[in-house]
Amino acid sequence: MKHTFLFEEGVWISQGTYYDENNNKLNVEGRSEITHKKKLWINKSSMTLPGDNPVVLSNDYEIAPFVNDVTGWKSVNPGLGTLIGRFAVIDDSILSLYSSESGEYFGTEFLTQVSESEYIGKGVLYSAAGKVSSWSVRLEKVPG
Repeated sequence: MKHTFLFEEGVWISQGTYYDENNNKLNVEGRSEITHKKKLWINKSSMTLPGDNPVVLSNDYEIAPFVNDVTGWKSVNPGLGTLIGRFAVIDDSILSLYSSESGEYFGTEFLTQVSESEYIGKGVLYSAAGKVSSWSVRLEKVPG
């Protein structure tokens, strides 16, 4: 099966669980919109933690097109600053390692393909003090 997330333009909706630094569990909903330009792919993504005062965690990724199953990316995150990372495709998964430009934050995320229109995503974000957050979500491509 050929990868579709990131590799094809489209909108993906996600739902799942977000864990804070104390492992408190919250429902999370998200959205990723992927567009391709000639030499750059864009992924505008966000996760929303519901509640009386919903919290929106956003990332605007600039991704170089893949060469030999790997590529680099950069993302601006309002809370973490600029993140720099690498994607690697390994069989049914897309793995990412990243850190903030300041070196204060680092983490990993992996997306495992279930079907052409569905992925499972899991990730964790750390600081020098320990785990900041982690998440587990199911992504589904919006037909269109």
